Amino acid sequence: MEPVPSTIKKTYPKRGPLQQFRFNEGTAFRCFRCDATKKSKLITVYLNDWSRKLCNGCYGRLLSLYEIKAGTEEDDNKAEKLATTLLSLATEDQQREAQRLFHASDNRASKLNPMSLKFIATAEHVAQQLESYSQLEWSPAVIGLCKAVEVEVVERIIMPLANLSKEEDLVSDKRDKDIGRIAAFCVDPQMKTPELGTIAHFLQTVIHSQERRKSSRLIGNFLQAISEWTGSAWLLDPNGLYHQLTKLTAEYRNRAAHIDELSSEDYMACRELAVGSSGLVWKLLISTEKHK
Repeated sequence: MEPVPSTIKKTYPKRGPLQQFRFNEGTAFRCFRCDATKKSKLITVYLNDWSRKLCNGCYGRLLSLYEIKAGTEEDDNKAEKLATTLLSLATEDQQREAQRLFHASDNRASKLNPMSLKFIATAEHVAQQLESYSQLEWSPAVIGLCKAVEVEVVERIIMPLANLSKEEDLVSDKRDKDIGRIAAFCVDPQMKTPELGTIAHFLQTVIHSQERRKSSRLIGNFLQAISEWTGSAWLLDPNGLYHQLTKLTAEYRNRAAHIDELSSEDYMACRELAVGSSGLVWKLLISTEKHK
């Protein structure tokens, strides 16, 4: 543990794991997050550890994360804000380089939606920057992986369903508490796309409700759509897509959106589930391939 570098003039209230101190004179230090050398009267310390000093820029970025996570908005809204924050943590050049590296590591990446690839690559870039400090906040990187999965599920399952249902009368389905959000999107695809939890709940209803299978136009259209897909049995398996989306949402996305501090171990486990060698996105590609 390093000693306090100089005489403290003012101590500011803690903001999550962050606390700022103002000194009587400017003090030289190295930011443990960005590795830049700085000199300032105002220094931020991470987790009360004086060997972990932060510059004002890194303090602002981390503070914005904790303010989002500690907010009172719904998890879906906080996840969206964290996803936006993630993309701001890497320049366009860094994102492009990260995408090139991900393509090189897995040639299946060429089949992904450009936006999901952008989220994955940016998450990988940010994770690489965090590797030296495994206890630092990994939530944005985790959210990036979750967002990539969401983009793929919407494109490969929800949008085809919307295209098939656009001329249908879905009034009763829109009133259904279990599938209403999906039905509303299919009627108006210009609205905000459904989130992971909403999609998982829709799949749960399709899998378990025999009554809805008979009465719902929307679910009838869904079953019609997947009948054209070679590996669609995984989509109707209780231990398939539904189970994995539920796990991704509960164990990673929702925790990342709350005040929990996610670690490098959380990121690696989420990465394995989402984009590992047998990850969710690759199973989704196989499950939505059309018959030739």
